[in-house]
Amino acid sequence: MDDQDVYYDPSEGERYPHKWGYLDTRFEFDSPESVWVTGNRYPICGYTMPNFLSFVEEVLDLPPIREEDKVVEQPNYDLPDPILNTGFWEAVQTRFEDDYYSLDARERLIHSHGQLSVDEIYRIMTGALPDRVVDLVIYPREEADVKAIIDLAGEHDVCLVPFGGGTNVSAALAVSVEEKRMTVSVDMLQMNRILWLDEENFLACVEAGISGKRLESELREKGYTSGHDPDSIEFSTLGGWIATNASGMKKNKYGNIEDIVLEATLITPTGVIETTRGVTPRNSTGIQPRTFLFGSEGNLGIITKAVMKIYPRPDVQKYGSLVFPSIEKGVDFLKALRQTNILPASIRLVNNNEFRFGQALKPAPSAGKALAQKLQKFLLFKIKGFNPTEMVACTIVMEGIKAEVDLQAKTIFGLAKKFGGVSGGAANGKRGYMLTFGIAYIRDFFTQFHILGETFETSVPWNKIHDVCRAVQQALTEKCTENRVPGKPYLSYRVTQTYHTGVCIYFTMGFCCKGLENPVDVYHTIEQHLRQVILDNGGSLSHHHGIGKIRQRFLSQIQTDNSIRVLRKSKEAMDPGNIFGIRNGVFNER
Repeated sequence: MDDQDVYYDPSEGERYPHKWGYLDTRFEFDSPESVWVTGNRYPICGYTMPNFLSFVEEVLDLPPIREEDKVVEQPNYDLPDPILNTGFWEAVQTRFEDDYYSLDARERLIHSHGQLSVDEIYRIMTGALPDRVVDLVIYPREEADVKAIIDLAGEHDVCLVPFGGGTNVSAALAVSVEEKRMTVSVDMLQMNRILWLDEENFLACVEAGISGKRLESELREKGYTSGHDPDSIEFSTLGGWIATNASGMKKNKYGNIEDIVLEATLITPTGVIETTRGVTPRNSTGIQPRTFLFGSEGNLGIITKAVMKIYPRPDVQKYGSLVFPSIEKGVDFLKALRQTNILPASIRLVNNNEFRFGQALKPAPSAGKALAQKLQKFLLFKIKGFNPTEMVACTIVMEGIKAEVDLQAKTIFGLAKKFGGVSGGAANGKRGYMLTFGIAYIRDFFTQFHILGETFETSVPWNKIHDVCRAVQQALTEKCTENRVPGKPYLSYRVTQTYHTGVCIYFTMGFCCKGLENPVDVYHTIEQHLRQVILDNGGSLSHHHGIGKIRQRFLSQIQTDNSIRVLRKSKEAMDPGNIFGIRNGVFNER
């Protein structure tokens, strides 16, 4: 493997304070009707996209999108004065050097939100403030600092909010207006070291504030990978992955985060939760307290480090792609492939809208490529009988030793023929996989034109996939009409992970809110309705984004009263003073 197999630029850079990504990367107009992406971090950078704006205008039924209509971004740093608990504030200044904490308004605002596109990003970009902002930001550098911060917060009755990469999309970082105590964001990003590496047993102990990009870069230098590859890998952290019970794109080969992490340390107001007798492959020692870490969402304490599996970097990596005549054929193929148990590291099926969206992001073809595309279209549409408004595509990443990858390729492409699948080539597979890292930049670009977009996900049994997708599409159309949304709504989806019993479906929704009296309220009315539709048709509340605050109201439908009571009693045992009062999931007192 060489450096070209890294899907993003491994170098660091200055991030946008509120939006997604790096300051050197943004969509810009390069003509009245086309855009390009600045910088060189991603494969979509550096070329003109002549068809992208027209595609968006068509699917949303909007008038031309022009640069002069762009909203000027105006983050507002005129924040309320911080609530300062005198005893805590004086103790912090005594215990820590000046560069360990900040009252700066910009830092306070950055640490008061995640990346929820509407309630957080859209509101901040249009000059609104969160309903409540944190009062102080603290940057611990080692575990002793974290323990000291928690002890001081307990002594002085201060609320703490753990903060990692700030990529959360479930409003988990939003501070409740009902929280009257001084609220402190504990930024873990300086706790970013690999503490030890056990190459004989394929283990690493890693501090929780490390970003996915830094973790992979340091492991790569030693010939290893963690295998965890979420869309947010450049910015999200190990602690955040554990706290949200995350999943990555290469789950098939390496597992979800609960499979990768064998042990972790959680510091709570009543003490440390961790295993003290070393890490073993598996054990049966009663109910394991480590279970509380996965999906804890900042409610119980601060995760400081974890012992995780590491894997030798694969000898071979191959990309591939397939096109199928319909979403039904594509799903049938995935189900059949799952039963063979010969799986690539990643295989994702995108519906027709998302397939055409990806095509619209391509540059204008050269003369040679234009001829090749013409021949390909002739083969697909005239010979194979594909319908361009129904066809779907799979992107594939295969990793392992050569024999393993060869077997995967033979199985995948041989089986695909039985379902009408046609190879789309390795280049399209690689490009489709890498486009993932540009999606949030696209979202933020269109936010400037009052086009609101967000992703939401669910896990679904095999026999409910089409029911859920059809129901969501129908409900979105109906609700947009009911709320007088201009134009048409956009919905795309992809099957991102498969399991023996079903799949994860990842939806992208968007519509124009220009002219609406209360766009944020309209958006959430529609989005919350779609979540209910998913539940009613057999889907889960979340596959990997977690609950946070935007899904709290549905928990009573999926947990018994006693289940919720047990969880709340467990929190009382770890945090009797509710020092970690961020109120995510079942821990909202209301």
